Parts: sequence; C-alpha cells; structure tokens
Amino acid sequence: MGGMLHPTAKGILDGRIKGLNNAVHITTYIIDNGKEELEIPNYYTLPGIEYYIGFGTGYEQGQALRMVLEKDSSSQITLDEKIECLSFLLKKQETCGLIVSTESFLDNIKYWGAFKFSKTNIDELQNLLKENKVQRAVDKMLIYLKENFYLKSLIEFYQIWDRLKNIRQEKKKNKEYIITEELEKIKIEVQNWIGSK
Repeated sequence: MGGMLHPTAKGILDGRIKGLNNAVHITTYIIDNGKEELEIPNYYTLPGIEYYIGFGTGYEQGQALRMVLEKDSSSQITLDEKIECLSFLLKKQETCGLIVSTESFLDNIKYWGAFKFSKTNIDELQNLLKENKVQRAVDKMLIYLKENFYLKSLIEFYQIWDRLKNIRQEKKKNKEYIITEELEKIKIEVQNWIGSK
C-alpha cells in the first residue's frame, strides 16, 4: 500500500462517498450537518482547506454517480443496494484491497445483483479446496466475481477474502499462531458459499 494521500485527494475520496449517499446538494448537506460533520483525518494539519476543497469536488462527483444509479433501469436491485455496492467500490479504491474500475462496473450495472456459476467453475474450486489450496480458491473466486461484475456477491465474498488476509498477517506477526483450524473454517465457508449460490 502507498503512503498517505494528499489532503485534497483524500477529501475527494471521502466526498464522493458522502455525495453518493446523500440526495441533497452540498450546500444543503453542510447547512444541515455543519462543518463538524466533515471530520478531517487526524494525520492532516488544520485548518484543512485542501481537504475541504477536495471534499466539495468529491461530493459533486458522488452526486453525479448517484444520478447514474437513479437513472439505471437495467438492474433489478434497489437504489439503496446500488449505492451500497458503489460505496464499497469507492472505499476499496482508496485502500487498494481490491483493484477496480468504477467506469467498467457502471457500464455493467445490470450484472450487480446477478450470479451464475458453471459446473466447471465449481469443480475447479472444489479441487483447489481438496488440495488445501485455500488462498488460490478464494483468490480465484474473488477474481471471477469481479470480472463478471457480480457486485453484490463480490461484497459478500470479500469478507471471506479479508478474513483470510487477516489470518495470514497474524501468522506473519506471531509464528506460534496455528492457522490450520481457521483455514478449515474458511474452506467450509467457501464450500457452503459455492453450494448456496
């Protein structure tokens, strides 16, 4: 992961998510919530003018994204679900935990609530799990969901990927930490997840 974002860039990222999640213009948002609602991250210095400028720009971008979602009629999921899905993508762009292109996902909104999985895909994953290649199975599933724009399922499955990442990090910090039991739990979850879809 990279270093600390420039205050303007961080403001844009935070503003986009707020703008996407609010139906009101930025002026109304600030009047209703006050400047205190725009909490500058601790690691930036006050008065935070650069952050605020970025936030305003980002908020307007978020409002534009919201309009795209409101106008969409290709997806069967609700506006709230679409907003939740896109908010997830925007947050992941900041942390780089999941590299995604907002534009490609917006071009494929109709698939966000969908999920199709072939027998071949299931067999591949089952074989990886049988060989105890849990990380490869989880990564393969995450990539599949991302490449097919199955965003609702991606959000669900990302929690499993995130837990696996945390287990691996814990093992690096603490050599005594036994991950076998946790890996087995994740393996079962992946199998259940595949079977339930």
